[in-house]
Amino acid sequence: MPYGQKFPTGQYVHRLTYCFFHLERRSTGRWRVIMTNIEETGIRMLAKAAAEFSRSELTANREEFDRFPFGPFFSTVLQKAFELDFFHITLPDSIGGIGMGTGALCTALDELCRQDASLGAVILTNCFAQEILLNAGSTDMLESIVGKAKKVNSFLLACPLFNNPSEIRHIAKVVEKDGRSFLSGKLAYLVLGGIADAAVVPAAEEGQETYSYYLIDLGQASVTIGDPVLSLGMRCCPAVDTVFHLAEAVPVGKQGDGDNLFRKVATKLYAAAAAISSGIMKGTFNEALSYARERDQGGRKIVEWSEMQRMLADMAVHIKIADMVVSETCRKMDRKEKGWEQHALAATIHIQETAVQVTTDGVQVLGGVGYMQDFGQEKRFRDAKHIQACFGLTPLKKLRLFDLVTGKGK
Repeated sequence: MPYGQKFPTGQYVHRLTYCFFHLERRSTGRWRVIMTNIEETGIRMLAKAAAEFSRSELTANREEFDRFPFGPFFSTVLQKAFELDFFHITLPDSIGGIGMGTGALCTALDELCRQDASLGAVILTNCFAQEILLNAGSTDMLESIVGKAKKVNSFLLACPLFNNPSEIRHIAKVVEKDGRSFLSGKLAYLVLGGIADAAVVPAAEEGQETYSYYLIDLGQASVTIGDPVLSLGMRCCPAVDTVFHLAEAVPVGKQGDGDNLFRKVATKLYAAAAAISSGIMKGTFNEALSYARERDQGGRKIVEWSEMQRMLADMAVHIKIADMVVSETCRKMDRKEKGWEQHALAATIHIQETAVQVTTDGVQVLGGVGYMQDFGQEKRFRDAKHIQACFGLTPLKKLRLFDLVTGKGK
């Protein structure tokens, strides 16, 4: 698919799938293969579009974008990604999305994050907020937002992606009055809070242990949005500290069901977070290999030295394993195989930790220049560390996995 051409609409994909679903009744085996081939073709087209977009829009200005908030923000890049439907991948086709699954999302994130993981993190943040609304049965709310959005800012939904509210209680306070809900207090590190028109945020009444999610218009005068926080990595996926002064909000789902919604959606998107780390690893390896083929040391290219070959081989092994793990996680999730939730969490923890090691090696391959911004390796290391906090801190995710494995977790 040529760069600049929009990905096929969700309705087109849906019609093809619908036709083959009915033919499958008479010859299950044969027609199921044909339907799968159509889906695989769509994913390959998506991967190619994401790769071309990454090279065209992210590579050249990566260093400049990484200076945000002290440098320019990539608003134009976001708008182009929106127009090319990268934010519509998992959105149901019934409300204007492409209607593809988590596997397709993982494919796109893997390609996009090889140059700069910021865009991938923006897409994942928005997807998480959308899925909260969908799983809460608030499809009408989401449709009212995406249906009229012409600009990416109107389409995006902010949310605190890098925290599990049940583990670290960064939530707003809610006050109920005359059947309406109002939020007050400070909410730290609201991702996309400075660029999105609306947000999906956790909040609870004073003294209440459980929390709920609320949809809030960030343009209200009773909402104070702070300056962008200088983050460790993925700096063009900006976050802000937000203060609510009795700002009106709309409840999402059942009251007190916030933790259940968070776990359900986070588990579904663990593979997507792992795909971001996988893409970072591949970008690191490509940069390291290219440099090793050009750099002379000791009378030969450094790629010809056995120790360098061993280091690059170790990186390649980790990348191949990450590919297999993400693919298997998506397969188990699609088939709802027993224990797929544990598999997804374990895969994410492992791949994210592996990415930190691979990016560390990527810096070392380049020697002293590996610490310079020109080559992108030090940025990839920071991005790999930052994405580990997605859906909560790694040590706490490990404890959650232990509970699941031993039967303590629900």
